[in-house]
Amino acid sequence: MLDGFTVLVALEGQWRLHDQPVLHQAMDLVRGHQGGRLVLLAARAEGQRLRGPHQRKLDHDALRALHARTEALGIPLLCFPELPTAAALEALAPVLQPDAVLYGEQSRLFADWPASKAKFPRVFGEFRRQIQGAPEPPLPEPEISVLANGLEAWSAGELETLRHRSMGPPAPPPGPSPERGPNRGDPRSAFPFRGDEASALERLQHYVFDSDGLKTYKASRNQLVGSEFSSKFSPFLANGSMSVRRIWHALEAHQAIFGPSEGCEWMRQELLWREFFLWSERAHGEAFHSESGIQGRLPKANPNRELFRRWTRAECGHERIDAQMRELNATGYLSNRGRQWVASHFVNSLQLPWTWGARYFEWMLIDADPALNTGNWAYLAGVGSDPRSFGGSPRRFDLEGQAKRYDPDGSHMQLWR
Repeated sequence: MLDGFTVLVALEGQWRLHDQPVLHQAMDLVRGHQGGRLVLLAARAEGQRLRGPHQRKLDHDALRALHARTEALGIPLLCFPELPTAAALEALAPVLQPDAVLYGEQSRLFADWPASKAKFPRVFGEFRRQIQGAPEPPLPEPEISVLANGLEAWSAGELETLRHRSMGPPAPPPGPSPERGPNRGDPRSAFPFRGDEASALERLQHYVFDSDGLKTYKASRNQLVGSEFSSKFSPFLANGSMSVRRIWHALEAHQAIFGPSEGCEWMRQELLWREFFLWSERAHGEAFHSESGIQGRLPKANPNRELFRRWTRAECGHERIDAQMRELNATGYLSNRGRQWVASHFVNSLQLPWTWGARYFEWMLIDADPALNTGNWAYLAGVGSDPRSFGGSPRRFDLEGQAKRYDPDGSHMQLWR
């Protein structure tokens, strides 16, 4: 059993050092004890569903990079990628029983309810009107090296004992080389980036300050092909390699330098949509993920498993939807517009249970978050937060009209034929 006052931080899927409140709490605790040691734990957050192959690749990127950084700082990062946090702590118990265990939390703009908890808004417009105050600013990266004031070093023997218990950084899942660049995975991918913290912050700098991406965001965000038509921040938010407050802060800095813009305001709105779904999931509990949704009405659906199987294999028979599904299966990414097309077709034309489609997206998408994924699917299924669907039919996209508007030359369909 290792001796000495020890604080263990369970990162809970937040694979970064910047804007990590729990790390600042840990350092305050160590200093308050006049010294102690810090250890980080990377395991599956409690209640987290199994992650698909594309998500695991980004987790591999993030954890390998984070492990290298923390090792250089003298802080052990113990990785148990296949175990939930409670089971990982149990596996460590023979050699390490920390004096305090702190848990990381998903990155949000607001630390507490931004709208009425007792009567949480069911639609986004009301949520936005109720918001009081501004998001809190991001925290700087904490001083967690063993040279930091009050933080004690681990001995070589202790580190070896901990490494022996840890499963180590996760191995990359089977598939193409994880090297960065346009040949990472499928060369057609709209997300050719690694999933680590450095890559996340590099992308933030590029899109907001070093390119015209943010300025043109409102006009370009519904395009279908390439890496630059949208920010591509969502995968970094999903695997915790970037915080949403860091993005909001960058938008404020952009506006201070370049002045207000439609793109900046539109991206703020998208970040508030994310916030709305995160808090809505908490407000509505089990109903949020149920087939009848927050509206409490069961939509008509045909549980045809063979049709669902063909849909997952991009064989549903609609060439544009099949092209979207080929992209999803190959890369784990779909554009915002493509996701809406697929979900609308799934619900209205195939008439399959919307929760089936939602679960498949949650498994395949690199930026899958249960609250955001369910919130968007329920919206299009007519049981969620779409104000048009309360007492009415679900929203239905005219795919041919949409294609003429967003893919007039058929470039996406050709790319994924």
